[in-house]
Amino acid sequence: MIVNGFAFAGIHCGLKAGERPDLALIVADRPASCAGVFTTNRVVAAPVVQSRALLPGRAQVVVVNSGNANACTGAAGAAAAARTAEIAAEVVGCAPSLVQVASTGVIGAPLPIGRLESGIPLAAEAAAPDGLDRFARAIMTTDTRPKVRVAQGPWTIAGACKGAGMIHPNMATMLAFLVTDAAISPGDLDRIWRAVCDRSFNAITIDGDTSTNDTALLLASGDGPPLQGDDLAAFAALLEPVARELATDIVRDAEGGTKTIELTISGAADQPDARAAAQAVALSPLVKTALFGEDPNWGRIVAAAGRSGAIFEPGAVRLWIGDTLLYDRGVWQGAGAERAAHETMTDAEYAIRLDLGAGEAMRTIYTCDLSPEYVRINADYRS
Repeated sequence: MIVNGFAFAGIHCGLKAGERPDLALIVADRPASCAGVFTTNRVVAAPVVQSRALLPGRAQVVVVNSGNANACTGAAGAAAAARTAEIAAEVVGCAPSLVQVASTGVIGAPLPIGRLESGIPLAAEAAAPDGLDRFARAIMTTDTRPKVRVAQGPWTIAGACKGAGMIHPNMATMLAFLVTDAAISPGDLDRIWRAVCDRSFNAITIDGDTSTNDTALLLASGDGPPLQGDDLAAFAALLEPVARELATDIVRDAEGGTKTIELTISGAADQPDARAAAQAVALSPLVKTALFGEDPNWGRIVAAAGRSGAIFEPGAVRLWIGDTLLYDRGVWQGAGAERAAHETMTDAEYAIRLDLGAGEAMRTIYTCDLSPEYVRINADYRS
């Protein structure tokens, strides 16, 4: 999919072993409106500090390296992030303030800036309008596959993301980059993007860990129809499914994951209670291991909600796995219901809904199971 006004590249510059691509570039024909959402971790990588200070605003280049997080690297890391922007600006012919920089990989290792100095010009030369798939491959770390989504309507939207572990709201160990040809101001783009991220990239959890480098950028070239009046809502409606599918692709590719679960907490007294209950259920090791074992252990789900801090009456709770009502206002629905729920749990993707019976608030998040493979991957990550 080609989005007017943008070119993409993904090449190998020597940050990863072998010939795996590790340097990615987005180049806009001219400065584009740009909005970003970043990690809320107090330990923040140098590229996040540098990039988020420039937004909302405009950007003409996005430089992403994988294989090195440039996090916890002190003054040298900050200098490397700044130098990365300078190199890209020199190559493209724009101001360094129009360059967004992102990194992902092992925390603590110095970023070998010399490899970027030689690699960025090559990436810029290779950038092409149809290069989004190559871009997506170059930002991968433990991902097993590239993640790309597109949508077309009055405006064209396309994006790529990476992430498979250390995933939790606010944000996760993920990078996401979406572009559109819409003509929209940085302020409007920022407002829409934050709302969309709340229901997509900030509505996924794999293991409860948030990283130091998380970045989600949205750039708008202005090459398409301008947004006027109700167009802002229409644009957001086109954008959100793209972001949500990319976010869910991260959960589908979860480290060691075998199941993707759409978890909805309904009937909460308010949004904070809905969020608290959703996160408690989605992060419970006992729930997640039951998901892996395809065991409809509804007691674990109800108990996790009960310790979340959400206010509700236990006798008002109802729980569904798929279309099967498993627990209804304090009453187990029997072995037949458990057998039907188990059949649903053999699917790779399914939904769980827990209604607290305390109000009208609702929150949907996406999570996965927990398998022995997750432990193996993360035990061996640096080796």
